[in-house]
Amino acid sequence: MYKRALMSSGLDEKQAGVYIACLELGPAKVPAIARQAQIKRTTTYGVVDELVSMGLIVSSYKGKTKLYRAVNPEVVLSLQEDKKRKVEEALPGLSELFLTRHARPKITFFEGRDGIKKIYGDILECKSKQVRQIVRVKDHIAAVGDAFIKDYIKKRVARGITARDLHPVSGDIYTQERGMENPKLKRCVRYLPPHVFHAAMIMIYDHKVAMVSTKEENFGFIIESKQFSNTLSAYFDFMWGLGSRNPET
Repeated sequence: MYKRALMSSGLDEKQAGVYIACLELGPAKVPAIARQAQIKRTTTYGVVDELVSMGLIVSSYKGKTKLYRAVNPEVVLSLQEDKKRKVEEALPGLSELFLTRHARPKITFFEGRDGIKKIYGDILECKSKQVRQIVRVKDHIAAVGDAFIKDYIKKRVARGITARDLHPVSGDIYTQERGMENPKLKRCVRYLPPHVFHAAMIMIYDHKVAMVSTKEENFGFIIESKQFSNTLSAYFDFMWGLGSRNPET
């Protein structure tokens, strides 16, 4: 039972057997560990070295005799956590490789107010924890309703997603709740001339670009494409550098 549990944590059969033998014996020489684990002595030396490098057993000397003993089994849990952490650290790069070589561009259409709300729901699932938005606040409200946008902002903040917004410098809504920079709401804002803004709202996140048309047309779509999203992100960042920090209210 113990061996199976250790093997499920990532140890192979010989490593699990030697570790258990060390727990049972206390400080011991390799030949004794090999007999207890029922593994060849020559093999045991290599397994012991592996467990030492993993931090599961440690060595000490009694006179000139080198002994090995097991560390607290709780360390095995930290091994699992360390593996998970390393995978999480590598995941963005691995995902990037997958998207580069395997993912095909995809377009998903949404109709009606309920359909458009699903676009906002998809933004809340973004892994990058950042969304770039080119939009009039009034258009947001007209598309899905004031109460829905208020709830969307609350959920976005709760999930740690930062919004970088480009808004028109005049003719829109400018409050701490909407349309203005607010660190508490994880929102940074720059303002551009009104003629830059047309009917469609644009939201860029992960490798996706979402567009929402006017209330009259009442539809939206999400384009999932690394190249397309990277291109629009570059345009966004360029316009961000040109924007002013204050609206003309």
